[in-house]
Amino acid sequence: MLQRLKEIIRTPRVIQLNNRYERELDLSYISYDAWIRQKELEFLAGTLPNTDDVQVVEYSEVGKNNYAGDIILFVNDRKKLAIRALYAVVSAFKENPKALVVYGDEDEYNSNRTIRMNPIFRPEWSPDTLRNYMYMGNVVAVKREAVRADISDIYELILAVTDGLDREQVVHVDYVLYHNDYSKTLYPEGHKEEYIYKGEVISILIPSRDNPDILKQLLDSVVNRTTGVTYEIIVFDNGSSNENKIRIEQIISDVKRKAKDSCKGLEYLYLPQDFNFSAICNRLAGEAKGDYLLFLNDDIEVRDGAWLSKMMRYAVKEHVGAVGAKLYYPESRVIQHCGITNLRLGPVHKLQYKEDNRVYYDHASDMDRDVIAVTGACLLIEREKFNDVGGFDESFAVAFNDVDLCFCLYEKGLYNVVVNSTHLWHYESLSRGDDESKDKIIRLTKERERLYEKHSSLYMVDPYYHDYLTRDILDSNYTYAYEYEYDGTKRPTLKTPRRIRYRIKDHWYNDCLIISLEQCGTLKYWLGPESVEEGADDTIYIGGYAFVAGSDNSCFEFKLLFKKKSEENGMNEADGTHGKDVIYEVPCNRIYRPDLEINLDRNERPALCGFSVIPDMSDMPKGEYQVGVMARGLASRLVLCRFTNRYIKNE
Repeated sequence: MLQRLKEIIRTPRVIQLNNRYERELDLSYISYDAWIRQKELEFLAGTLPNTDDVQVVEYSEVGKNNYAGDIILFVNDRKKLAIRALYAVVSAFKENPKALVVYGDEDEYNSNRTIRMNPIFRPEWSPDTLRNYMYMGNVVAVKREAVRADISDIYELILAVTDGLDREQVVHVDYVLYHNDYSKTLYPEGHKEEYIYKGEVISILIPSRDNPDILKQLLDSVVNRTTGVTYEIIVFDNGSSNENKIRIEQIISDVKRKAKDSCKGLEYLYLPQDFNFSAICNRLAGEAKGDYLLFLNDDIEVRDGAWLSKMMRYAVKEHVGAVGAKLYYPESRVIQHCGITNLRLGPVHKLQYKEDNRVYYDHASDMDRDVIAVTGACLLIEREKFNDVGGFDESFAVAFNDVDLCFCLYEKGLYNVVVNSTHLWHYESLSRGDDESKDKIIRLTKERERLYEKHSSLYMVDPYYHDYLTRDILDSNYTYAYEYEYDGTKRPTLKTPRRIRYRIKDHWYNDCLIISLEQCGTLKYWLGPESVEEGADDTIYIGGYAFVAGSDNSCFEFKLLFKKKSEENGMNEADGTHGKDVIYEVPCNRIYRPDLEINLDRNERPALCGFSVIPDMSDMPKGEYQVGVMARGLASRLVLCRFTNRYIKNE
């Protein structure tokens, strides 16, 4: 009876909160149609260029016309060309005088052609992606002097025109040039070039320590399944226990006996030392005899006999830097790596944890493609190019060493490639565990800062990930920036923390409160190393999301918590109390997060569980604070609390 009475009292409040949630959600939603039309007005503001020298040729007419214009605009269907496409193309050629080819973006109309939707935002010039499919899509403009009149297929023509061109000669314009019919996009089949063996020797370089069983699995899979290449294997052990060292030596001996002729050697180097991935890899490279270096984690298992041939297909190309492979979590088709994307928050693996059972955004997981970086868990590179950039930077002992190497290669004008046409299994991070402890988070933060100090021009820059895709959140999907309220040009909400006087009870702590702090540090860390905003070095900014799993989140209020540990001995300098933690709270603003609505149960109403806060810490005691979140029921007495391993300093 009492429970029934509680429900009768609670129900109107829940309905009220649900209705408020729906109203706020409606206000947060932004239409792509309205957003892109405004972008296009800004793009072509001012005097429009003359387009008299542009000749429009449909794909079906390629090779059948006398090309007469200074610019030939090839289009699949001229009726679907955007109204101002010619102006955008001419403007792009004027702004890029070395350009010979210009291409842009596309979207679709709904069935009655009134609303635009489903955009495809193209990457910058990606020569290896182009060899796999016509990623430029349904419209591409070419200077007449570069056109081949003897070619009658548009894809063959573009391949011929762009062969050997650099980034200044093939230009992508951030403008929608073509409006397709719903779900009809042109993707001609690519050219699957085969790797032709010319006597190259690949050195497979494996750092390992105290993982004899997993190392045996890797070595067996390599020697039993790898075909079409010649290789040597060098295992570097930086300090296994004596028992494991003996086991590894026996494993190496056993593998040697059953290795095929294609394996030209198998060495085991034992040199106890502190873990430094970069230093170990550089030492391995120095021991290697091969023309190509393959850095391979010991927690990899080979699944495809042609894996190395498929990677070598790109590594032998003059313009290619590092080559990676698609990685799955073991015994599955769940993606761990299909290329690294460079966001504001740092390098991330897009599509991580996604099942590889469908075509994702612009073939991101099923086509070999150019990317800004690949993981060092499986990274192939020509020795000469590796040496040319100085190898791995040993100041990156654990994290971002692979990204730094790839950034260096990109800055040299090379292209890094992920081979999605093969896959390996990756038993991720067996050797060093996860990165959730306080010390590891601090180390990771410092190495990230070091990465962008060294490559300041690449902060939040990724030529293979369009500016119109979101860069400010940790979202494994490819989602659009216009859907999110985050904007690096705007300051987050300023909030004043309040000292709490009540005690946080033990039973409030509950793992069903899920917290993701995507930003927890200084505003300078968020804005980038070249930011000159006054006070950014000292201003704390916290952003991310929090939700209660399995519950109606419209019925919760979320607050950030800052906990300062009291001194173990003596009086707390902050407030004169003994043995009590000092805790402050600050209300979270509600930010629309469509990724939560997509990935979680919509009945849990999680879409407004994002937050973006600058706490005004001027009146708080100096010191280090642990960051947490409290969720308080607005239609019940339920209170949940959790603290993360993230810390901020009020200095």
